[in-house]
Amino acid sequence: MKTDGRRVTSGLFVALALLLLPTQGTAQSEGPLEIFHGFTLIDGTGRPALADAAMVIQGDRIVEVGSRSAVAAEWMDEPGAISVDLGGGWVVPGLIDSHVHMATVPDRPSAERELRRMLYAGITAARDMAGDGRALASLARDSRLGQIDAPDLYYSALMAGPSFLSDPRPQASAAGEVAGEVPWMQAITPETDMIRAVARAAGTSATGIKIYANLEPAEVRRITAEAHEQNLRVWAHSMVFPTRPLDVVRADVDVVSHVCRLAWEAMSDAPTEYHHTQLPEYDSFTEEAPVFTELFDEMRERGTILDATLAMYARFDRQRLENPGNGPPVRCRTDFARRLVRRAHAEGIPIAAGTDFSTPPSVPYPALHDELEELVGHGGLTAMDAIVSATRVGAEVLGLSDRFGTLEAGKLVNFVLLDRDPVADIGNLRTVRAVWKNAARFDRSDYPVQAGDRSPG
Repeated sequence: MKTDGRRVTSGLFVALALLLLPTQGTAQSEGPLEIFHGFTLIDGTGRPALADAAMVIQGDRIVEVGSRSAVAAEWMDEPGAISVDLGGGWVVPGLIDSHVHMATVPDRPSAERELRRMLYAGITAARDMAGDGRALASLARDSRLGQIDAPDLYYSALMAGPSFLSDPRPQASAAGEVAGEVPWMQAITPETDMIRAVARAAGTSATGIKIYANLEPAEVRRITAEAHEQNLRVWAHSMVFPTRPLDVVRADVDVVSHVCRLAWEAMSDAPTEYHHTQLPEYDSFTEEAPVFTELFDEMRERGTILDATLAMYARFDRQRLENPGNGPPVRCRTDFARRLVRRAHAEGIPIAAGTDFSTPPSVPYPALHDELEELVGHGGLTAMDAIVSATRVGAEVLGLSDRFGTLEAGKLVNFVLLDRDPVADIGNLRTVRAVWKNAARFDRSDYPVQAGDRSPG
């Protein structure tokens, strides 16, 4: 049988990438059984909270979760088992921010400070949506090995049309090299050898490929098909210019980002190239337009996740009010974005909790909490829905539902202990008492104040 030499080369690239991946999620069954009890469980599946719950762990893995009485009946007499009373409170899975940027312009001390703040606020995993792959690989390695106090970081390798790579952001993320030619930030044309391009991206240890802008539908489909062939996730802007949202979804990407850009599906004319100041004519349609029915039907059938980034738009509105004539440009009609998220949620589209911005360092809790409160306050989600968005759905975004996202047997010991009930008020996710990431405990009261930190929270 004749062998495709390019595919063999691809296989070598991927094998090397796998060898270079940081060790993560490896079961550590050594050590005694610990039986945690004295809490109400919210397991991330969407099931109702379970009062007087218990969780059995060994090493970095959950062995069993259930009612205290059921767990005690099976495990309390286990030789050497250690009973750990959490002293009341609510336990939720570790939170996941599905849209961060830690190295657009790499600044290691700043990134570490922000990651530290995220971890002590209950965030145990985050998806970085493109930056300098050299810096991201270092942060990801150190976060997963516990060498810095940080959520486990997963990141993307960017692909876009050549005309986008002159944007200042990819230029900054490829500093010292040529944007478009480095493996973490590649220019794609119809002549691109896609097997090799995807293998180069995989060689950066990225979890997924981000499809950004200035690509025709055929190229979006080619990227997606080959990325899936090589076991990479595909994360795309909802409007890739000129590729419209429906064509992006039909390319079978796993996640689309930015709810506002879905509005381009309703326009008869759309720009052929990306620029963030371009706006659809919002007055010409509503969220009930038939084009959105077709779009959401397609997303639901394919299981496409929406990374809405809703709080980002509300934040821009506040900044413009606070700085008249000096605030950021209008990038979205926030009222429309909120209504479209409500409709997407009502149509059964999975909503991920992603931010795409950071709150000031003086604010005790990071931006994910703003996103969750926005989704509940204006996006039509219940508090339980929002918790699922930031846990189970976040793990699905990363393709890592077998490792974390819910508190079930076999999953990693990633959870947050809260003082107050987040189902009663999503704002109670800000009452963190302690965080467990990969079985390591971080007490909120120990949140370290270091040079550059303005507040311990």
